[in-house]
Amino acid sequence: MKRRQNDLFKLPNSIFTADLTPTQYKVIAALYSLRSRSIYKGNKYIKISQKSLKKICGIKSTQTISDAANALCRLGYIKRIDRYYDDYKKLGTYVYTLPVVTGRDFFFVSRLFLKYELTAAQTRMYLFFCKCADSASRWFWNSYNDIRAALKLRRSAVIQTVKELCSMGLIKKRSVKKKDGSLSDNHYKVVTLKPPKRIIRQKKGRSCLALSFFQLSKCVKLFYNTILIQKARIVKLISYYFFETGGSPKIFSSLYSTHLYTNRKKKRLYLYLKYRCNLTSRKNLTLSMIYALSPF
Repeated sequence: MKRRQNDLFKLPNSIFTADLTPTQYKVIAALYSLRSRSIYKGNKYIKISQKSLKKICGIKSTQTISDAANALCRLGYIKRIDRYYDDYKKLGTYVYTLPVVTGRDFFFVSRLFLKYELTAAQTRMYLFFCKCADSASRWFWNSYNDIRAALKLRRSAVIQTVKELCSMGLIKKRSVKKKDGSLSDNHYKVVTLKPPKRIIRQKKGRSCLALSFFQLSKCVKLFYNTILIQKARIVKLISYYFFETGGSPKIFSSLYSTHLYTNRKKKRLYLYLKYRCNLTSRKNLTLSMIYALSPF
């Protein structure tokens, strides 16, 4: 399987020459794994809060993150740690300045290993395995004694951590025999991690029968509402002409007309109401035109 370049980031080999604590290994791996477009003169600027960094590393205390970052800054793995004031005159997010890894003195690590919630000791050993692995085949064959001497651990702690990483699926273990039948040093392989699959939950839909009943009830309700509104308007208009004007108008075409009217038609209606229906007051004329022109 081909590795995608977007899933890998670089770490300098020099992190194993210094006496770093397992927590410091986890913090520096988390900082280098973050993508940033702010790169200037060989420096990479990362803006992240300590709470977010704590969540990525899986550490409970922000003070632990702060102590580890300050120690890495003193050792030179982090050049600067800045924190500026925002518009509300409050201290904003931390800005970490990291040197860009160049040359050949580096190794690749997958960004997806941070999602496995490893402990600090497991993270340290996994990073060491990524450094020892071949760049093409990803195999390495360091013995327990070699790992113990490099990481300064007990042999039992090395064996237990290797078992935990194998059970998580981060590395594969293969026993190798010599020509005489005796067992040689175990061979290990750093597994190419796959991105986790997104689980898309489908919404529970209604059945066709329930949906049809719902649509039918909605249509019936809308139909009755429109009938009641139209009936109320017609009754109001007819009662106005019969009881207030003393007779019905000559033409009832206004009851079935649309709401679009030209000025010429409005003028004709105004003259009709004024001279035929004997509506002399301006208030009666205005009300009559509103009722006549209103759609039902």
